[in-house]
Amino acid sequence: MSYRAAVINPRYVCAAGGAILLFLGLLPKFAHLVATIPQLVLGGAGLVMFGMVAANGIRILSTVDFRARPNDLFIVAVSVAFGLIPTLSPSLLQHLPARISPITHSGVVLGSIVAFLLNLFFNGTTAEKKPRTGSRTDWHMLLF
Repeated sequence: MSYRAAVINPRYVCAAGGAILLFLGLLPKFAHLVATIPQLVLGGAGLVMFGMVAANGIRILSTVDFRARPNDLFIVAVSVAFGLIPTLSPSLLQHLPARISPITHSGVVLGSIVAFLLNLFFNGTTAEKKPRTGSRTDWHMLLF
């Protein structure tokens, strides 16, 4: 029996969870309770959360047919490379204007912007008539 942490993900459940968290964030007693959680526990929870995000991203990328669309492989490779720049070489982008430092100091933001621009350049803005190779449920899980 396999277990997936994100099997059911309806919008209303996420919205209700967000509303509950916002409400609890306004309570000072709850803030003190959260502050007592050890850093190792928060680190472990963060590790699992980001691992799930990475695994789902890899699962979604596995549905892309890179042989039929070789530009998609280039887009993924360059986006991952740009996303790693702030972590591997933070001094590389230090001479850029300070106004764009929120973009250049975050690997997620930088990689996402590069992926969006390269996808727009290589694949254009027109929608395809038929889906590539992924099923409808894969895109449903991505969007909601």
